[in-house]
Amino acid sequence: MKHVRAFIISLGTLLLGLGLYSGEKIFFMGFAVIASLIFYALITNLWVLMDFRYLQRVTPEQATKGDRASLIIQIHNDKPFIYPYIKVFYQIPQSALINEVKEEVLCILPFHYGEIKEEFTCELRGDYTLGIIGVEVGDPFGLFTFYTNLLNRSYYKPLKLSVAPRVIRLTSLPLPQIQAEGTTRQEFLPTEEPSSLSDIRQYHYGDPLKKIHWKVSAKLQALYVKNYETNTQPQILMFLETFPFPSEGIARYKVEDQMIECAVALIHFVLSKWLSLQLIIYHMERQQLSGRNPGDFNRFFDYLAALPFNSPFRMDEILSMESHGFNKGQSVVLIVHDMSYQLFNRLCLLKQSNIHPLVFLIYHSPELKEDTKRMIDELNRREIPCFPLHTDERIDEVLVSEL
Repeated sequence: MKHVRAFIISLGTLLLGLGLYSGEKIFFMGFAVIASLIFYALITNLWVLMDFRYLQRVTPEQATKGDRASLIIQIHNDKPFIYPYIKVFYQIPQSALINEVKEEVLCILPFHYGEIKEEFTCELRGDYTLGIIGVEVGDPFGLFTFYTNLLNRSYYKPLKLSVAPRVIRLTSLPLPQIQAEGTTRQEFLPTEEPSSLSDIRQYHYGDPLKKIHWKVSAKLQALYVKNYETNTQPQILMFLETFPFPSEGIARYKVEDQMIECAVALIHFVLSKWLSLQLIIYHMERQQLSGRNPGDFNRFFDYLAALPFNSPFRMDEILSMESHGFNKGQSVVLIVHDMSYQLFNRLCLLKQSNIHPLVFLIYHSPELKEDTKRMIDELNRREIPCFPLHTDERIDEVLVSEL
């Protein structure tokens, strides 16, 4: 295109020079044709960009992981000249995750429209911004190309697609509170407190100092106190590690998605058994959700669907802050993406204290490291169930094959 533009400009300059030198009208007429051609190419390109019209939609706007969706973009030409070259830049979820842009070239006749239809599978949960982000236009003679970023235009309205996690139904889970036939077992558990530890909350004026949780308060730089309850039904504690996965790109998104899917499946199963469950997550502040029956599931689901992974605490640090409040005979479910030696030692200490950890280790690499495999084998040997779960596997299939 640069060569064509250089040739046309050179030809026009030559004709003008010959006309000025010889005074012949034919050279001036040739120069006028070349100048008109350049002017037409320039004006039509600018006109297209200044009055650019398009429609776009995504169907559906809310989907579940695994669903099919479609993006439709229509570029309308309501002008009396052809759009010989228009390149459309747009994004779908897969390209948005890796910060890439898809391209499509159209040629649109006067008073017609060109359409781009892209069908895709919603592979990962999250909120996505989709659709057209820019256009590049060219004239029929190949003299000029102009690009405009639609994100900076006042009329631009991005499309939003929300992909929720899928809910996998589990048939079994190795928890002491669940017998083989699926019924629950309630026990009166011994404790040194007048009642069982229920949760941890921020300090309110008038709370007794003996209820202050010093470890959590020191970590979070704010006063937290311990709440107690007298309920004798054993409560299952679930901890989800939201410390960022040490890798950028698609691997990180896949690990986070698998961790959320795993948590959703486990919560659905536990609440369907009418067991008391508490989900504890650390960001800059300690957050928790409690539930006792299937009706509480939607609250957990909505929270996890939009959960960010930006915690400053690793799982071994969280257990260090929380473990003193565990009750004997209690089940503690951990969903992690890293098995460190510190976490391994914490799990062994919990087991020695008659607490029942259950671990799900999410990984993305083709193979686990050898030291990680040895730690998993040692945990299972010590009757601490530990299930490695690859990002391309389903938790129900892994549990069926392992149990």
